[in-house]
Amino acid sequence: MKFLSLVVAATLVATLEARTLLFPAPRSVEWTQYAAQLAPGFRFTGIRNLHVKSAAKRYHSIIKSEKWQPVYAQMDPVGLTHAPPLRRLKVKVKSNNVKLDMNISERYSLDIPITGVEGILEADTWVGALRGLETFSQLVLNNVVHTVSIKDSPTYSHRGVLLDTSRHFFPLKDILRTLDAMAFNKMNVLHWHATDSQAWPLYFKSHPELTDKGAYSSKEVYSKKDIKKIHKYAESRGVRVVIEVDMPAHTASIAMSHPEFVVCSDEFWTDFSTEPPAGQLNPLNNDAWELVKDVIDEAAGNFPDTLFHTGGDEINTNCWESNSDITSFTTINNMTTMGLWNDWENKLLNFVIKKKKRPVVWEDALQNGGTLPSQTVVQVWTTSASNYTSLGHDVILSPSDYFYLDCGHGGWVGSDHRYISTTQTETVDDTFNYGGSGGSWCSPFKTWQRIYSYDMTMGVSENAQGKVLGGEVALWSEQTDKHVLDGRLWPRAAAAAEIYWSGSYNENNKRRTVEEVEPRFYDWVYRLQERGIDAEPVQPKWCSRHPQKCNLNPFKYT
Repeated sequence: MKFLSLVVAATLVATLEARTLLFPAPRSVEWTQYAAQLAPGFRFTGIRNLHVKSAAKRYHSIIKSEKWQPVYAQMDPVGLTHAPPLRRLKVKVKSNNVKLDMNISERYSLDIPITGVEGILEADTWVGALRGLETFSQLVLNNVVHTVSIKDSPTYSHRGVLLDTSRHFFPLKDILRTLDAMAFNKMNVLHWHATDSQAWPLYFKSHPELTDKGAYSSKEVYSKKDIKKIHKYAESRGVRVVIEVDMPAHTASIAMSHPEFVVCSDEFWTDFSTEPPAGQLNPLNNDAWELVKDVIDEAAGNFPDTLFHTGGDEINTNCWESNSDITSFTTINNMTTMGLWNDWENKLLNFVIKKKKRPVVWEDALQNGGTLPSQTVVQVWTTSASNYTSLGHDVILSPSDYFYLDCGHGGWVGSDHRYISTTQTETVDDTFNYGGSGGSWCSPFKTWQRIYSYDMTMGVSENAQGKVLGGEVALWSEQTDKHVLDGRLWPRAAAAAEIYWSGSYNENNKRRTVEEVEPRFYDWVYRLQERGIDAEPVQPKWCSRHPQKCNLNPFKYT
């Protein structure tokens, strides 16, 4: 009898305190027991910023077309008291002209009163207003909005997606759709890994030969017009575009037009690079350095964000040491190959700084005792952030064992006999095909649950000189192209988006859990699909229609 009473009480509470599913979770939400119909002439008022005007029109269309009804069964707002119709949402922005860049405020508050008529969205900046409009759009279920008071701001200012456009080319429409999905998830940085050893698709007016010779084809090139379109589209959604031109490794594509600038590009790759093809810029070639300066100078002008990523990962010393000029130089100067790399890296970063940019590098350059300019941001992918925050460097978190979305799809190099199982059954000797990597260096596949479980604060002292700016999920494109882009990114990137925006801990310093987010996450997958994002399904739809029936362990009332 007591058990039945508890069940009835829980049901009553769920009805009286019915809550709309919001993603990512706002910082502070005060729900009411009311809901208001959107009036037939509902409109947004008070908007002065062009990007906010465009967003208001866009969200008005989304609200009208999707008429969202939650898929997750328990979250139907039936039972709420009707408030008077909501006729308008008034938008108040303190700063309408601030540049979209690092550390811009995205704070907003949203008040939908039980008296209906007019809601209020207030924001420090026009970017904060965009975030508030996204939240408002999620509050509307089939033209009914849950009355609520929300105060919200991001935990981390850098919340990104890395997209590699070298291994495979992504058409403009696919990049723009990715920007839409990022805006839905309140992500604000597209880290564009534009060039690599396989191809050079980014056009440079100062060096058109790079794409003429280094792109896969003339149709697989990003023109200056394309760059402007991507930037304009991203800015209108509050997304910054941070360019990465990876060097001095990952530059074999330069050898297609300037073979004299690149070392070991004619060697078979296995001993000279992490993956094919081999090739690293010659750090002693003055003409190669002039090309590097031209590229940075032009890219700095084309990409207005303060951050400028120069790569700097996976140097292979065998490559440089295969060149007699380099080995003679290091011998005469009594230095190591790593020391030569550090000197070249510092020269590069100081040049970036002279262009009034703040450099970003992968952590590799600091792993062998090197030093870099103090303002350099370090992107971590193999070790702990504390290794670099303790040195005074700000950090972006991209741990490969949590945030690399390309992992777990098997190998892609040819002539690999490890896939042959002589007995076609599991043996102690075959650790490759049974419980092993299956050819993927960073396997296994990173599930959304694993991504969500990452603690952004672990091991990082609050007193460290360097700070964690935020995180990025990375989609390297060896096995990804336009045909699978959405499913590789979403909804797993959304799991990361919540811990970037909402933090690994809530306002009461309680750890966020997979169990808590499941209802919101499961429903969000279907809503992303409704908005034109081909997010990969994460469980049978039956499970969302029958909450907790697909749990590994039975749900217990407490």
